[in-house]
Amino acid sequence: MKTNLLNITGVQVLSKENQRQILGQVLVEEPHDLSKCGCSCSGSVTGPAYCSLYIGCLQVYNCGETKV
Repeated sequence: MKTNLLNITGVQVLSKENQRQILGQVLVEEPHDLSKCGCSCSGSVTGPAYCSLYIGCLQVYNCGETKV
């Protein structure tokens, strides 16, 4: 498998020292606009993907209910 990867253009083998120097993370645009986050009637988090990291919704159906 290693030989197959080396046949791809632009691929090179990194030394142990090169691997230690790599610092990585997901680039996320800051700050997050939490006003885009919300909850659906079924309790699912709505909005951009980061919303589920910051808010939680009750897992109950609560839309369209009438008082008895």
